[in-house]
Amino acid sequence: MTMVIGLTGGVGCGKSTVLELMEQHFNCRGIRTDEVAREQMKRGGAVYARVLEEFGSAADGGLTGTDGEIDRAKLAALVFSDAERLARLNGLTHPAVTEYVLGEVERERKSGRYDYLVVETALLIEGGYGSFCDEIWYVAAPEEERRARLKRSRGYSEQKIGELFARQQSEEAFLSVATAVIDNRDGRSEKDILEQLTEILRKL
Repeated sequence: MTMVIGLTGGVGCGKSTVLELMEQHFNCRGIRTDEVAREQMKRGGAVYARVLEEFGSAADGGLTGTDGEIDRAKLAALVFSDAERLARLNGLTHPAVTEYVLGEVERERKSGRYDYLVVETALLIEGGYGSFCDEIWYVAAPEEERRARLKRSRGYSEQKIGELFARQQSEEAFLSVATAVIDNRDGRSEKDILEQLTEILRKL
């Protein structure tokens, strides 16, 4: 039977790298919840109409570009520093993403095509993913290293990073639900991480 693994950690910890290694070296399918949310916000997606109904008139000129798609940068600017608006947006998107993930979990468990189905999400605790995951893996990296990565790779300001960190669960909260911890501090090579993954899987 396919084992369902929740892969989580704070922003900038390197979850994507870990998932890519799982996909490359093991019989694994990955689900990236951020990508699912983006797809569902496109025209015809599960939350497209509801997001426009909720926020379309709140931004100058509306939220869509000339192609009719939601301008994600404009939406982000609208909700990023407004906790109430962000909560409303999450209330639209999170249930739809969870519903999609649950459907895929059921489908893959029935098909048995993969040994592992890995759900990558920073919101594992808030989204209730732990209720259907067989394992929960926490990708760990020191906060100062995560801050430096976000500045380097995404060009984020200290203010934006601080706001992102303030909205995420603490390391203690992640560790309280984790069944395994993957050390992804600076200096860890892909070979190091792959060895950690191999050892974790060996013990299951």
